[in-house]
Amino acid sequence: MSQRTVLITGCSDNSLGAALAHAFHAQGLRVFATARDLSKSSSLKAAGIECLELDVLSTDSITSCVSKVSELTGGTLDILINNAGRGHYMPFLHLDLKKARDLFELNVWSYLEVTQAFLPLLMKGASPDGNKSLLVNNTSISSVLRTPYHSAYSASKAAMAMFNDTQRIELRPFGVRVIDLKTGSTESNFGEHRSNELDLPDDSPYKPIEAEVKNVITGAATEAYAEDQTKWAENVVNDLLKDNPPDQIWRGGAAGRIQITNGVPIPDNVGDPAFMNLGGLDKLEKMLTEKAKNS
Repeated sequence: MSQRTVLITGCSDNSLGAALAHAFHAQGLRVFATARDLSKSSSLKAAGIECLELDVLSTDSITSCVSKVSELTGGTLDILINNAGRGHYMPFLHLDLKKARDLFELNVWSYLEVTQAFLPLLMKGASPDGNKSLLVNNTSISSVLRTPYHSAYSASKAAMAMFNDTQRIELRPFGVRVIDLKTGSTESNFGEHRSNELDLPDDSPYKPIEAEVKNVITGAATEAYAEDQTKWAENVVNDLLKDNPPDQIWRGGAAGRIQITNGVPIPDNVGDPAFMNLGGLDKLEKMLTEKAKNS
């Protein structure tokens, strides 16, 4: 049998993409680790992993990468993992809509453009009753959560999760298995690339709970239970290489717990207070209620 191939987007050093590349490489697959700036992929090159330039926001770059991979593999690809992404966290009141649109460009539209471009390669070696190609979209557990100050990020991941579910149905006849990778908190360089400010505007009505807000928008709230990226990647790769991988893979800090609770209908009046507590919003509500009583 020929060596299975996998292409992963967003593979700069210390990223989740790089961790996946190392894990797939250890399992004997031929890995194409892609990044916009290959100077930031030194750990992958040192491991003997093939690194290719790919700016997922550039149509020309995507077309060039498809051509290169097709040349290297004879026109096929077994696994495509859409992993490149960015975070943006801020109270909706202060949300920079330009940055929010840019977030959707990366977290949603780039996934779709990359997928459309590589689909002919995925479909070439696949069949409904035989070999299965894999299309994996990293959508995050945020796609099912209403974490305060994460509205733009969670919405982008929820949008991609819905595209994923529709792709799963539409591409099944061609032997392409579509998998939603719902990643929890994981140690990586992801936080370094968030596009939001880390301070509130001076006139923000959230100033009384600024410490609680910053605990969320800086990522400190999730760092306490972040999973080691190497362990996360090994688990994900083991899941993907099963004879019959699941339609959803939940890995990373808190992912298992969210997977369980996601299947349980929880009334908003029960679930909302927990999220308000996470962001200090229950505290702010009490402050404003007392102020109104005393005015």
